[in-house]
Amino acid sequence: MKTIHRYIIWELLVTFFLAFIAMTMLLIIGVLVERALSKNIPVLTILRMIPYTVAETSRISLPMTLLLAVTTFFAKMSGNNEVIALKSLGIPPYTFLLPVMALGIFVSLFAVWVNEMAVTWGRAGINTVIYFSSEDILLEQLKRTHTFETDNITIMVKGVDNRRLISPTIALKKPPSTIEAQSAQLKIDFAAQTLTVLLSNVKVEGAGAKYTGHDRTIPIALPQIVQDTNSNPSVSNMGFKKLTEEAEAVRENIDKQRRMIAAQKAFAGGMGAVDSWCSPEIRQRNSENQALVKKLKRLEAEPPRRWATSFSCFFFIWLGAPLAIWMKKADIFSSFFACFVPVLLFYYPLLMYGMSGAKNGTLPAHSVWIANVCLGIVGFWFLRRIHRY
Repeated sequence: MKTIHRYIIWELLVTFFLAFIAMTMLLIIGVLVERALSKNIPVLTILRMIPYTVAETSRISLPMTLLLAVTTFFAKMSGNNEVIALKSLGIPPYTFLLPVMALGIFVSLFAVWVNEMAVTWGRAGINTVIYFSSEDILLEQLKRTHTFETDNITIMVKGVDNRRLISPTIALKKPPSTIEAQSAQLKIDFAAQTLTVLLSNVKVEGAGAKYTGHDRTIPIALPQIVQDTNSNPSVSNMGFKKLTEEAEAVRENIDKQRRMIAAQKAFAGGMGAVDSWCSPEIRQRNSENQALVKKLKRLEAEPPRRWATSFSCFFFIWLGAPLAIWMKKADIFSSFFACFVPVLLFYYPLLMYGMSGAKNGTLPAHSVWIANVCLGIVGFWFLRRIHRY
């Protein structure tokens, strides 16, 4: 049995690693090309983002490549009658499927760690690279489109020579004014979080007045340039530790709000002013409390969501291995798509349904496991089929 186990695990791992590397590289290329085209990010900045993008894309490629490896290997094994040969020796399928299931649990736990790394390290690293390359991103956009716009400023240039802006025109909305210059230089100050435009030979028009001078500086807040960075991360960008701390803080706020509302109503009732229970102040507190409850539901749903999506690796093996054996076809693509299509049509919609209900509070937080439970039931039926026949 040790020989069989070594053979299965080795062949499975070889297929899995090759598929994982190929799919991860394709996803990385797709993500980086999309960012480069949509955000006008320079090539050198894109290259610095690669290590952080690996963590983000690995979350997607792990389950699918594991499913591909399992269905590919067991389809070939069953199509070559190796499973029948093992059964003729008195070896039931569950004995050589046990190490594969153990591998699925190990990969699922690894996927939990990858999810944590993608959130706490990968996304933060990408945002850091973009933040410290904001000057290059702005210059790249001006080279390509000759314009850049934020909430309060619009910059238009005729061209960019090295790092010098040629004939820039800057329109300010508050106060309304237009500034024309012969040239301009960009100077970034990360400590002050500002990007300063140094203008030479300027001409200013606005508010019925004209002004001609030698130079002028205009500060631009960096968050207006780099809109991907966020000092207040959303729930999906928090690590497990941060989620626990934030949920506890929100629970305390909810309890505090409810006590204050109850005290206000009790005081108003004691004074005989029951009509004040519908006062704007109490309605405002009720609205704030409902927003806190909604945020708490979102915080409580996030940890089980990550565990459920990570353990899809195990349940893909649980379904894919017996299904490939049961089909008895050496055609690897038939077995893979026979498993992949139901997963695509049923598993992910069920996963989205459970996630949506858990986030909105209409379903318990652990409803995100509904899709995995359904895969487990279907996989158990196929396991019984291959054991009986």
